[in-house]
Amino acid sequence: MVKQPVADIDLRSSALGGGVVGKPAVNRLYQTSTMAALLDAVYDGETTLDELLQHGNFGLGTFNSLDGEMIVTDGVVRQFRAEGLAAEVPGSLKTPFACVTYFEPEKNVMVDTPKDKESFEELVDQLLGNPNLFGAVRFTGLFERVDTRTVFCQCKPYPHMLEVVKKQPTFTMESVSGTMIGFRTPVYMQGVNVAGYHLHFLSEDHKRGGHVTEYKIIKGMLEVASISDLQVQLPRTRQFAQANLNPESLSEAIRIAEGG
Repeated sequence: MVKQPVADIDLRSSALGGGVVGKPAVNRLYQTSTMAALLDAVYDGETTLDELLQHGNFGLGTFNSLDGEMIVTDGVVRQFRAEGLAAEVPGSLKTPFACVTYFEPEKNVMVDTPKDKESFEELVDQLLGNPNLFGAVRFTGLFERVDTRTVFCQCKPYPHMLEVVKKQPTFTMESVSGTMIGFRTPVYMQGVNVAGYHLHFLSEDHKRGGHVTEYKIIKGMLEVASISDLQVQLPRTRQFAQANLNPESLSEAIRIAEGG
């Protein structure tokens, strides 16, 4: 099978965004495909995990056939399948949608008072400042509660994502230590990514986690970095060409799909 070529959109607001040749560019977001495509059941991509890791050691996404949730921490890719358990996966697996960066914190703060989802996001917004830039977020510490979900591997013909999430397994972890990572996306990028916060969780023992839907933190270290450089790799596949990337009520559909 001949691998399809891809189209690149490279958006840089800094002349230094590309970094020094031979060195990875820190805090530059690399993304394969778009959230709108995933929403329209474009569940097969051509980017391998090995290729993905050439662009970052921190991030999230999913796997071909929508086979679970992905988290990338310290250059290791883990897969949360339907049972919510984490496992390392081979670099030959492919992804239809993922976002990674070489994360280098620009600001950090020790959080020593409990915060729910709303107050945590307010704190991150304050630290990041500019709402029109992307942001990378990592919180490592103790959680009073974390609600997560994963998705089942799908069979062709693929159902729409809104049908998939109706049957998604959900989990609640209480008094758990771990790491929550992800990205804040500007509102104007809705559909390209997920406007607002998109976070995944990995327990301290590296055994449990998934896509975060609700949480309350107790204490820990919060680290953030603003992102002004973005590379989006668009597939040239027939499936992507036939996708409806401008559905009515796109924002509402993404909100439902992401569990927000």
